[in-house]
Formats: sequence, C-alpha cells, structure tokens
Amino acid sequence: MEVDFLKGKRIASIDFGLKRVGVAICDELHISITPYKVFDYTSKNFWEDFITFVKKENISALVVGYPFRKDNLSTEVTREIDNFLEILKSKLGLMVFTFDESFSTKRAERLMIDLGKKKKERRRKENKDLISAAIILRDFIQENNL
Repeated sequence: MEVDFLKGKRIASIDFGLKRVGVAICDELHISITPYKVFDYTSKNFWEDFITFVKKENISALVVGYPFRKDNLSTEVTREIDNFLEILKSKLGLMVFTFDESFSTKRAERLMIDLGKKKKERRRKENKDLISAAIILRDFIQENNL
C-alpha cells in the first residue's frame, strides 16, 4: 500500500469500541503522537462531535484499528467496525485505512505499567482506549516509513 502522500499531513487513529472510540493524532512530521480523546460512541452527538474534531484538527487521513483474524471469519465486532468504516467514509470523504490492532490493548496495559501508572489509572478503560489508539498510529507510521 503506497501512502507516501501522507507525508506532511496530520493523521488520526481510532481504537473502535461498541461504547467508546479512542483517538490519537500525530503532527505533520509524524514525530509526536498524542492520545487525544475518547468519544462516546453511544451518544446521539457522536458523528457531529467526531466530524468537528476531524475538521478542527485538520486531519487528512484516518487509521482504524481492525482485529484481523487468521481464519478471516467475521465477528460481531468486525461487522460493527465494517459498518463504522462505511459511515466514516461517507460522512468525511477522507482516506481511511485499516490496520491490525492485534494485542494493542495488552500492549497499552504493559506501557502504562512501564510508565509507572497507578493501578487505578490502568483500570480506566478510557486510558486503555487512548493508549491503544496511539499504539495503532505509531505502528502504522513505522510500518509505512512515514
């Protein structure tokens, strides 16, 4: 997949969940990655809030974490993500990439431990969503040499 056109552009990543959507963003040079915000996917204002965020932060492309399976079978979560991707593409008109999110939550937990985060902070699902989104974005940038 050729993604050189993303150089010099802001990218956001999404750790999708049925209740929460964790988002991380990077700068134009892809040097710093920031866990940004957790959106409430069950909120009636979700799409309005998310679109406002994308425009305000001048996001050029989105990377959505996707739980790729070796057996290629779909699950409830993959069907929900597929539906989310369709709506996302139709509402925003941006390039949307999927990226393997395997073990991103476990890696987020490990990173929080390594950073010395207290157990109470590590238990908050929102924190895991944010760190997972940042891990997805970092891995996407590294894998594509951006």
